[in-house]
Amino acid sequence: MRRLFLSDVHLSPRHPARTARLLRFLRREAGRADEIYILGDLFDYWIGPRHLSLPDYRESLEALARVAAARPVFFLLGNRDFYVGRGFEEATGIRVVPGRTAHRLATAAARVYLCHGDYLEGRSGLGFRIQEWIRSPGFEARFIRLPARLAKAMAEFYRWLSGRKTRRPSRLSQEAVRAEFAAGADVIVCGHVHEPRRVSDSVDGRHTLLFTLGDWFDGESYLVEEDGQWTLYGDGGRTL
Repeated sequence: MRRLFLSDVHLSPRHPARTARLLRFLRREAGRADEIYILGDLFDYWIGPRHLSLPDYRESLEALARVAAARPVFFLLGNRDFYVGRGFEEATGIRVVPGRTAHRLATAAARVYLCHGDYLEGRSGLGFRIQEWIRSPGFEARFIRLPARLAKAMAEFYRWLSGRKTRRPSRLSQEAVRAEFAAGADVIVCGHVHEPRRVSDSVDGRHTLLFTLGDWFDGESYLVEEDGQWTLYGDGGRTL
């Protein structure tokens, strides 16, 4: 069993190089994978079901749909594309894990906790409260009915605000990370921090591994698990 994990591609019509990078990666790696996990922020923003008919991500969506027709592809929501869901599975064949739910993956050798990573920063402060508000069902129901031009303008503004934070290093809460390990996870895989890292630790006498995935602004970053062996790639595909 060979699984691929990636996050924070941040596809955008403003940055066609990211689209080209993802398409090359899918052509090279997807055929060798049994399962693919996208851990959020595949898109710079997503305004809801109407985005499926817009040209912004069409080439990438078509390529991902071809991949998903041949093997399971899972999508965990990020803090940029949390309105992915309605109509997305039907259009692409990608299985969307709803809300902020983490995906628990059992391999032969480990219990794996997958998430985008924003919840592992902590669940307090103004930024968290704003996130909870705009991700609420009531706000989403109103937002996805807005005219597409207005919705995209609002999403661009939020992208700008979020981008200001992204330029500062995100830091996971060690307390939140250790709580997931204490709850039974052996391996945590997440994105959001935009930095590929492998951290070994020991919790309650068990060996644990934390993998954070890098972004795709300048090159590929992804993780491979094959028969219990983990290999992290970053900095343009270099093994870390």
